[in-house]
Amino acid sequence: MIKLSVIIPTCNRQHSLRRSVNSVLDQNIDNLEVIVVDDYKEDQTSDITNLFADISCVRVVKSWSHSPSGARNVGVSNAKGEYITFLDDDDIYLPGRLKNMLSYFETSATSLSFVSSGRFFETDDFKTIFGDDSQIYGEITLSDVLEDNGIDIGFLMRRDFFNKLNGFDETFSSLEDWDIILRSLLINNGYKLQRLDYVVNAEIDRNRVSFSQEKSRNKLADKYLFTFGSKWYYENKLRGLHELGLFDWRIFLKSLRYSHSLLPIKIVIKHLLKAKKNDAN
Repeated sequence: MIKLSVIIPTCNRQHSLRRSVNSVLDQNIDNLEVIVVDDYKEDQTSDITNLFADISCVRVVKSWSHSPSGARNVGVSNAKGEYITFLDDDDIYLPGRLKNMLSYFETSATSLSFVSSGRFFETDDFKTIFGDDSQIYGEITLSDVLEDNGIDIGFLMRRDFFNKLNGFDETFSSLEDWDIILRSLLINNGYKLQRLDYVVNAEIDRNRVSFSQEKSRNKLADKYLFTFGSKWYYENKLRGLHELGLFDWRIFLKSLRYSHSLLPIKIVIKHLLKAKKNDAN
């Protein structure tokens, strides 16, 4: 029986894919499978299969969704593992990550929605590294991720629980990881190990999804309006619009009414300063 399935979506990035897959194989986990999901606009499954022809635990499947959420769902639908986890095709795991997460999950006295661990960033093959000071560790509750998502995409989850959640919401072009973490924490708490063992590639030429994230923040606010209340909704709408370079005075006034914090004031000041700078140019 397969214990763990690692899902790696890839989109025309074979130059870094081998490094990512090798970091999984170096985990020394028995009964493990790696599912590489080809999400490129053309079918590259044959080329990717040839790349890993010497590794029996690697399977390659095709996704035509052309989205991170859709590709990951395709991967899980082909998975056989009791547990599933994810890795981007230019990121890597450090040794011990999967074994430690599995061990904690299986020995926990409480029911958990997921187990994760810490991350840091590298560029130019580790010539530069930097951390993420916003991370929190230990038991993760819903309140811990309402402002921002501190759980990386490499969370570990039981496959049947993932399916109970109906997987990633494919209407999101980004922030689908935050969305599924929110949904999972509405059921059970999670846990984040205090280990920095998920390495995010932060090269400046890496494909960015920031604009997509800004639109998705607004979509996320709309989705959870009646779940998390007016304060959460209007703050996230205001932040999302601001990140898109837009401003809505009605949303600002509503946010000011419900927020009871300085966030709306800070955002309107940033907006006015930016508008003044644009006028000067």
